[in-house]
Amino acid sequence: MISLTIGSASHIGMKKDENQDYCSYHIPANGAESKKGTLLALADGMGGMGGGSLASRIAVDTLMETYYNDVSDNVTESLTKAFLKANKQVIDKGAEHFETARMGSTLTAIVITKNKMYYSHVGDSRGYLIYGNDITQFTEDHSYVTSLVKAGVITAEEAETHPDRHVITKAIGLSDELAVDAHQIDRQIEKNMYILLCCDGLHGVVSDEDIVNTLNEYLEPDVVAEKLVDKANENGGPDNITVLIARIDKVDLISSVTNRLIDLVR
Repeated sequence: MISLTIGSASHIGMKKDENQDYCSYHIPANGAESKKGTLLALADGMGGMGGGSLASRIAVDTLMETYYNDVSDNVTESLTKAFLKANKQVIDKGAEHFETARMGSTLTAIVITKNKMYYSHVGDSRGYLIYGNDITQFTEDHSYVTSLVKAGVITAEEAETHPDRHVITKAIGLSDELAVDAHQIDRQIEKNMYILLCCDGLHGVVSDEDIVNTLNEYLEPDVVAEKLVDKANENGGPDNITVLIARIDKVDLISSVTNRLIDLVR
């Protein structure tokens, strides 16, 4: 089996009155549940009167429960079902009170199983793979500025300081119709590889270079997460900051060889 060390940290930041982020993870014990793999999830809520914090918690908790209760062996299918259930739960709960009627949340999740990785994602929270000095974002921001970059209207560098860079185009709880990004990550899992999920309170404030340098300096996921939160606050902490990190400590050699043989056949 794959062996992981997981750590997290969350902070309200320096400018906000409430922390509307939420994250969680589950490492299943041996048994039927273990076939579903390890699931990590992070959400960044939106909405006043406590709506944002409620939405992010409902989104993550519903995702976790639905994913592990789904009997499908298809990970992306199970993740998509779980996202759609989370979307419905947030909409239904929000409709119970006027103050929370438009609450919503980003949601980013990754599953690690049999030396393969799968993710599902809506919003502008992010997922990264980090190995040595290499950092790769495996999610795509569902944001207004990302659409401008893809259309060639602005550059990626201009997007970083665009006044509408926090406007998202997709989220949990905003519409009954939700198109979920759900894919297998086409990269081999390696020992000492890190998987990092974070909200825009980190990636919009701390550079990729600083993220990698911090990780390589401190190594332990809990410590790295705390140090990254500190760096975001040192840079102004304009938003809530949440970081969830998993380190691959041991790779399933049998699954690794099998996966490589399958890739060769393809």
